[in-house]
Amino acid sequence: MKIAMIIPFDPSTRGGVLRAVKSQEVVYRYLGAEVETFYASELDRTDLKGYDIIHVHGPLKVGGLLKIRKSGVPAVLTVHGWVINEALTALRMDPIGNLHYILRLINWALHMLIFIRIVYRGRITTVSEIKRKMNHLDAMVIHNALITHEIDKKVSKCQEIGKNCLTAVTYVSIGGSMVSSIPRLVEIVEKVNRKTSKRLRLLVFGDDRGYDTDNVKFMGYRDDFLCYLKSADIMLLGYEMSELGYAILEAGYLGVPIAKFRGEYEELEDGVHGIIADDEDYMVQRLREFIEDPSIGSAWGENLKDYILKTRSVDVIGKRWKLLIEELRQSYQGN
Repeated sequence: MKIAMIIPFDPSTRGGVLRAVKSQEVVYRYLGAEVETFYASELDRTDLKGYDIIHVHGPLKVGGLLKIRKSGVPAVLTVHGWVINEALTALRMDPIGNLHYILRLINWALHMLIFIRIVYRGRITTVSEIKRKMNHLDAMVIHNALITHEIDKKVSKCQEIGKNCLTAVTYVSIGGSMVSSIPRLVEIVEKVNRKTSKRLRLLVFGDDRGYDTDNVKFMGYRDDFLCYLKSADIMLLGYEMSELGYAILEAGYLGVPIAKFRGEYEELEDGVHGIIADDEDYMVQRLREFIEDPSIGSAWGENLKDYILKTRSVDVIGKRWKLLIEELRQSYQGN
């Protein structure tokens, strides 16, 4: 079986979607498939008719969609982010500079009205329940798989990162994590530090549109993110990530506990996998307790690692994709 995976954005773009695509490549190869990955800008030079399955990782422009439709190859669309929220957030942050997001909103409206039904025949997946809901989709949820050997390889090259206080890390993007995350986290960190004798420092990775303070430092996108994550005492998230995105998967695998807010589709348990807070006051209280006795984080981290390995392994996620692909191919053969 030969599978073409298509990334809809520019090759210079970095973030969680690219990590998810690389994870999916490993899943497909685990299933015995041959995989080739292209950016949308390369489609004009690609003959899609030679593939058995086309897997698209986000909304394509009309030209790419027509090429998929013309190929006659069964296609599936995976939505990784909050499409509407991402566009609206970008427009609020910089209406002039991000004017092109209006075209993305129009394109997504056409997807909902026409393209999902005509090009993908309704075959669409999301990587979490919350993303299915936020995008108003009738989609199958298949979580991202954790590729442990890639993490092991990267952290094996880490240099020792010195620190003189307890360190929390977070990862943000222009999607759901940027909607309410950073101002909330800055306020929480400042409150915690005012109420404890020890200092908590927060390192913000990913989108770096923020201002450093004494206790918060914006790191941007860095190739050595996992090194900082491995050396951190806790991963602190300012939004309700009910399910486990890549940042949490990586943290848990490295034994780093989580502090986050409870979401609608919550998987983790407060006091078992870390701090799962219902509001800011509880988060501040529990972080203060953790700072005073950081040893409790070791058990949280081990519990989180065990849970992730049981639910996000390539074997577990691969079985879900195998069933979907078989169903997809049978439905096309039946027509």
